[in-house]
Amino acid sequence: MAVTMKSDYALRLLLLLSIEGRRLSTTDLVNKCRTQIPFEFAQKILSQLVANGILKSYRGKYGGYKLAKDPSEITVLDVVRAVDDMKSTITCFVEPSKVIYPEICSINEIWEIVMKRFENALNSVTLEDLKNSYLKKCEEYERRNETLR
Repeated sequence: MAVTMKSDYALRLLLLLSIEGRRLSTTDLVNKCRTQIPFEFAQKILSQLVANGILKSYRGKYGGYKLAKDPSEITVLDVVRAVDDMKSTITCFVEPSKVIYPEICSINEIWEIVMKRFENALNSVTLEDLKNSYLKKCEEYERRNETLR
C-alpha cells in the first residue's frame, strides 16, 4: 500500500481547516490550497471525509466543512483509511490448498510486518502534530525572510 495523492490532498485540506479553525466552503479550500487541487477531486475527498466522521458538512449559503473532532483526535491513519483502500496490501494470490512450495507465500509475512509498522507510524501522527509542524515552519520562513531584508 502506498499513500496516494488522494491521501496527500486530504491531509492538506484538513490542515487548512485546522489552521483556519472555522467552516470553509470547497471553493475557499481549493483557493487557499497552494497545491492546485482540482475542484471536483476536492469535493470527492471532502465527501469521503464526511462519510468517515472526520468532517461535518453544512448546506446553504453559509455552508461548508468543519472538523468533526479536535485535530489532536484525528490521526494520519484515520485520514488515509477514509480516502484510500488500505486493504489493497500485498497478499498471496495462491489458494492455501494449492501452495506447493513454502516460499510461494512466505514473503507475505514480511509485508504484513512492514504494513503493521507503517500503520503504527501513521497512527502516531495527528492533525495537531501536522498543524504545529506547519506553523513552526512558517515562523522559520518568516524569520529567514526578515534577515534577508
